[in-house]
Amino acid sequence: MTTEPNDDRRALLRQALREIRTLRATVDSHTEPAAILGAAVRMPSGIDDLGAYWSALRDGHDAITPLFDSEDGRRTPRIADSSRFAGLLAEVDGFDAEFFGISAAEAERMDPQQRLVLEVAWEAMEDAGLTPAELRAATTGVFLGVYGSDYMMMQFADPSGINAYTAPGGAHSIVANRLSYLLDLSGPSMAVDTACSSSLMAVHLAVRALRNRDCDIALVGGVNTILSPLSTTVTEKVLPLAPGGRCRTFDAGAEGIVRAEGCGMVVLTRESLAKAEGRSVRALIRGTAANHDGRTNGLTAPSPRAQTDLLRRALRDAAAQPADVVYIEAHGTGTPLGDPIEFDALRAVYGAGDEPCPVGAVKTNFGHQEAAAGIAGLIKAMLVLEHDEVPPNLHLERPNPELDLTGTRLRLPRGRTPLGGGTGPKLAAISSFGFGGANVHAVLAAAPREEVDPHAEGALLLPVSARSAVSARALAGRYADLLAAADHATAAEICAAAATRRAHLPVRLCLTGDTVDELVDRARTAKAARHIGNAPRHRTLFVFSGQGSQWPEMGRLLADEPIARAEIDACDVLVRKLAGWSLWEELLAAESDTRLHRTDIAQVCIAAVELALAALWQSWGVRPAAVVGHSMGEIVAATVAGMLTREQAFEILVRRAALTERHARGGAMCSIALPAAAVTELLAGQSEVTIGAVNGPRSTVITGPAPTVRRIAAEASSRGASTKELPVEYAFHSTLLATCAPEFATHADTVRAVPGTIPMYSTVTGKRVTGEHLTGAHWAANLVDAVLFAPAIQAALADDAALTTVLEVGPHPVLIRDIASAAGELDRSVILAASLRRDRSRSESLDHSVAELYLGGHDLNWSAVLGAPSGRVPLPHYPWNRSRHWLPERRVAEEQHVHATVRPATAKRRPSGPVALARAHHVDRPTRLDALTGFVRERIARALRKPITEIDEATPIRDYGLESLVVVEMKNEIESESGTVVPLAQLLEVLEQGSARDLAKVIVEAESAAAVTGDEVGSGSL
Repeated sequence: MTTEPNDDRRALLRQALREIRTLRATVDSHTEPAAILGAAVRMPSGIDDLGAYWSALRDGHDAITPLFDSEDGRRTPRIADSSRFAGLLAEVDGFDAEFFGISAAEAERMDPQQRLVLEVAWEAMEDAGLTPAELRAATTGVFLGVYGSDYMMMQFADPSGINAYTAPGGAHSIVANRLSYLLDLSGPSMAVDTACSSSLMAVHLAVRALRNRDCDIALVGGVNTILSPLSTTVTEKVLPLAPGGRCRTFDAGAEGIVRAEGCGMVVLTRESLAKAEGRSVRALIRGTAANHDGRTNGLTAPSPRAQTDLLRRALRDAAAQPADVVYIEAHGTGTPLGDPIEFDALRAVYGAGDEPCPVGAVKTNFGHQEAAAGIAGLIKAMLVLEHDEVPPNLHLERPNPELDLTGTRLRLPRGRTPLGGGTGPKLAAISSFGFGGANVHAVLAAAPREEVDPHAEGALLLPVSARSAVSARALAGRYADLLAAADHATAAEICAAAATRRAHLPVRLCLTGDTVDELVDRARTAKAARHIGNAPRHRTLFVFSGQGSQWPEMGRLLADEPIARAEIDACDVLVRKLAGWSLWEELLAAESDTRLHRTDIAQVCIAAVELALAALWQSWGVRPAAVVGHSMGEIVAATVAGMLTREQAFEILVRRAALTERHARGGAMCSIALPAAAVTELLAGQSEVTIGAVNGPRSTVITGPAPTVRRIAAEASSRGASTKELPVEYAFHSTLLATCAPEFATHADTVRAVPGTIPMYSTVTGKRVTGEHLTGAHWAANLVDAVLFAPAIQAALADDAALTTVLEVGPHPVLIRDIASAAGELDRSVILAASLRRDRSRSESLDHSVAELYLGGHDLNWSAVLGAPSGRVPLPHYPWNRSRHWLPERRVAEEQHVHATVRPATAKRRPSGPVALARAHHVDRPTRLDALTGFVRERIARALRKPITEIDEATPIRDYGLESLVVVEMKNEIESESGTVVPLAQLLEVLEQGSARDLAKVIVEAESAAAVTGDEVGSGSL
């Protein structure tokens, strides 16, 4: 009884411990750092990758140029406004709309900020080594800082041009939402507008969403463009623009900001997820904080108290001490009022300590990127931590006398400065302040150094894919440039990263090489990319070859593949037990020592190689939907189909091989290019020689005693048939084996097959068989009777119309031509691939076949094929195939500098369609119906980017898969250009059930009704 209180106390203690652990986990989850997996930028001066961004910062590049006073989006050299300056992107009117599946009509109404975000987000995803499928599988959020509206305002200036694409093309929310839509992401998706702090505020919100489990991955960034002189005019009424055209942050001559364009994106996840999934991390966001200035002496006036409080809150969130921070990326606008206030706050929080802490400002290089300013600073801080170096501040000639630098560890570097720091993780801090008082501060930590251990003998197999042939070739060229400076180990890492950390798109190249130089040469000269289109999911027929495919040292390549080696090891144990010799010794024996000319050795070795290859292919993601085995290969096929165990297979095989060696030696075989029926006529009148195999529609093998086989072959040759004696000393599948068939049947009858899991087509019957058919009699027939290979192949293809690929699994391809002929007779086009090839390297055999399957559209398990790269491997970004997408030139020209003259919203829209659409009351109904049918077909073709000849007037419109916005725009154009209101209910009904012709009839009927009621849109006259 005395133990009961103790037991109760123990139970209470255990419960308390569980609750403590739960609370600790909850607390930890709400302070967990966010890992930066990848990043990408688009910066002024044509900077479009992180390497160029860092070089510009490190080398003190000044990206400011005179501001173009134009709204046509062209950034070609021209006369600029010499009184205004800006950091301008090299291109804002170009966009690879085809890559994202966006029509030209929609793209021209999309704000260039949306287009930039799509491209830069894709590049950040690439840098993170993530694919769209991985983002879809996770809960991925999108957080975007944006506030410029130049492009929308340019469209509002001409209401006649507004269409269904205008609102989504210009709305801030759609900058984030469109990215979520196109990548099929299910997490939170939001645009953030806190003016100049928008993008760092987006980072703050994303970190909170990750900690709260609202998402597991976050795409975060900001974007800004300067497209209209009006927006600069508006800006200078609120913020001082520097007359000298430079941001002179912390300098005595600071006189204001310089506007700038840019886009930056980062990919975030929780640190624990990054570790669990083995992700490479660029930096950690340890903590963030956000606040507002409150009521200051003006809406746009900063608050010293609020800034100081902000920095301390961010440090608390990061569980860091101020002295741990060794670099600060300031907001640093270069204004006489803002700089001293910001520096005082930095000094109050970070100033104490011995370790020097440089303070920098990216705005001195590129100008004030407004909504993108915070993300530009964050990515710069990340690069500072990666490179252990602080770039110089530009235009800093004499520190502002209002800055108190005495007794502080803060430094204002004018040249490249090594990053300090102790033994712990180095921290950097970033500030971003909105001109309306919304402030953000973040604390970054350097990522732990990766342990890189590349595999020196990795395969050189490079998959390259794009959405256009032009981009595929350009990407191959970029890989060639990268590989040119690589050794074998590095090149293998690049190949593995390209295969496992890039999306596999429909236009493909796949390059192989034995050496790096060979791979580089093929990448530089690659021309023909293959388009897999909307290929169905591939189903593959495995074909196991028989005697004749063997060659000395055919196990050499498989010995280097763990999956294949393990299979051969298991087979070796059985062969030693059943036959008394070593499988590995025979598979690796040189030509001078090989015994593969003996069929009792060869058949067993071939089977082991085929089982190993089957296991290897399946580990690579190529799995059989059906199997066929030629001669002894049928035993392997039954094993792979799950009808026999490995042990049962070798029980049958070893006995079969021994009997064949004893009874079939001394015979001969010859292939005759005639159908089986014609060969049967040649064999009439004798019984020694029979048909040994029907390999193809015009490929028949005869077998028997050598003299008789050669006599019949000569007769066939005299009749014009091509003949070829096979290089064997045996008469397989001949009457010579008939005497041993009963013995073999009795032995094989002790093996009981099971139903299996994969369909098998037998070369004994030429039909599908199940486990119950695999009796001793069946295996005896497999030994003696003709191999009905072509009938078995054709039966498999006829039964399964979805079989798209035939893979010959064997030491050397000996059946590919016959397979092609058999498939061709059925008018079936299939992908044909082999496995090993006699005396060929891996790149010329296995890798070559992997490439063929990839080019055919197969989804391969690349991690198994090439292994995972050992660390972060820099790869080239996607080469965008851009075209100009901008508002129509005429409208831009009309509205240049005349935004004040806004047309009324009731102004009639200009027609953009064919004149034939205009209502002409004198035109008869059939002619009118034809014209309208052509109009509908043309609009569908334009939306789908297809020639009008591919749009049939009788095909249901729903079959074309038009997006809803296309449908709405079509309705608007019909009404605008025909002058007729089309009832929405009728439109939706015909779009769901009718064709282009049916829609034309609806318009004609609406016109007839309008003629009676007088209800028209405009005058109907074009």
